[in-house]
Amino acid sequence: MMAKALRLTFVATLLGLLAACAEQPSKPQPSPSVAIAAPGAPAPVVAPLQTAAPAPADLWTRLRAQLALDDCSDARAQSWAKRFTQSPERFAAQLQKALPLLAYVLDVAERTGVPGEFVLLPMVESGYNPAESGRHGDPAGMWQIMPQTAHTLGLAVNREYDGRLDPVVSTQAVLAMLKEYKGDLHDWRLVDMAFNAGEYRITGLVGDRDIDSLNVPHLPVGSVTHNHLAKLMALACIVRDPQRFDVDLPSQGVIPLTLVQLPQAVGLAPAARAADISLAQLRALNPGYRGNRMPEDAPHHLLLPQDNAQRLTAMLDTEGAAALAAAETPNTPSQIADVESSSSTQSKLAAAHRGAARHRVARGESLQSIARRYKVDPLKLRAWNALASDQLHPGQVLRLGASN
Repeated sequence: MMAKALRLTFVATLLGLLAACAEQPSKPQPSPSVAIAAPGAPAPVVAPLQTAAPAPADLWTRLRAQLALDDCSDARAQSWAKRFTQSPERFAAQLQKALPLLAYVLDVAERTGVPGEFVLLPMVESGYNPAESGRHGDPAGMWQIMPQTAHTLGLAVNREYDGRLDPVVSTQAVLAMLKEYKGDLHDWRLVDMAFNAGEYRITGLVGDRDIDSLNVPHLPVGSVTHNHLAKLMALACIVRDPQRFDVDLPSQGVIPLTLVQLPQAVGLAPAARAADISLAQLRALNPGYRGNRMPEDAPHHLLLPQDNAQRLTAMLDTEGAAALAAAETPNTPSQIADVESSSSTQSKLAAAHRGAARHRVARGESLQSIARRYKVDPLKLRAWNALASDQLHPGQVLRLGASN
C-alpha cells in the first residue's frame, strides 16, 4: 500500500508539472524594426515584385482609402488647390504622365503603412520626375533627396550610379524614413514638415509638448515649410473631391510597373532589346544608372512595364543573364545614343537568341513576334512545336529549332 501511494503521488506531481508548463505563456517575438533599404548585393533570382493581394481596379479609390489628413478647410491648402487646378486639363495631364510611378509608390506605401498624402509628395517635389538631377550639393530624384540625406539613408551616389535617381531604392528609403519620423513626432503633418525642414529642427520645436495641444498650423517654421505641407494637403483635397475643382482624374492607361531583380550586372541596351522596350524608355524608368551598364556594386534591378518585364524574365529563364552580356557596349554616356542603332550589336544579340533551345511565352507575345525576335520563319516555328494554329498562351514553352 505504501508503494502504491508513493507511485500515485509521483504521477500526480508529474502531471501537475506538465500542466504548469503547458500554461506557461510563450516568449513574445520582438517586433521587426523599420529598416531603410539601401543598395546592396543583388538577389540571385529573377522574379517580378508581387503585391501581397490583388489591388482594386480603381487607383484613385485605393489612394483615397489611404488618405489621413482630412482638413480641406485649411486656408493655405485651399489656395494651393485653386492654383494647381487653374487649368484642370493641364493638371490632369500631369497626373496622367505620373500614373505608372504613382501607382508603384502607392503599392509600396500600402505595404509600408504610410498615408496616401505622401504618395503625392513627389508631385510637390519634382512633378514625379525620377531623373530630376541637381548640381553638386543640390537635391535630386523624384523625392528631391539632399546628398547628406542620401548618405544617412545609405543611398550610393557616385559617377556610375545615383540611388536618389533610382525610383525603387529611393522610394523604399524615403517611406521607411517617414514611418520612423511618425514614431517620433506622432503627427503626419509634423512628418511632412520634418521632411522639408529637417527632423531635428521639428523635434526641437515640438520638445516635450503634448501633440494634441500643439498648434501645428502656427508652428514657428518658415513659410516654405508651411507651404510645403499646404501643397501636399491641397493635392490630397483634389484627389478626395475632384469635382469640386472641375478636375477629371485620369483613369485610363495605367500600365503596372514590375520590378525585375537580376542575378548580375547587365548592359542596359541589350536588356532593353530583350524586354522589347526602347532604351530611352528603360532609362526614363531607371535613371539611377548613369552609364550604359549596371555597376557591379549597385543594385541590379530594372523597373519595367509589366509586359516588358515578363518578356525579360522569359528570356532570362531560357537563356540566362549571359545572353545580355553578349552585346555589351562601352560604358560611356556619349556613346549611349549610338548603342541602340548599332547593327553589329543587334547581330550579336540575335545570335545569342538563336542559340537558345526554348522560349517561354510571356503575356502579349504572339507567334509572329517570337519568330521576329529569334529571326525564324513563323511556319517553321509552328512545325517545330506541332501547333494547330498561331494561338499561344502565357507560360507555354516553344522549341526554337527542329528536334533531334
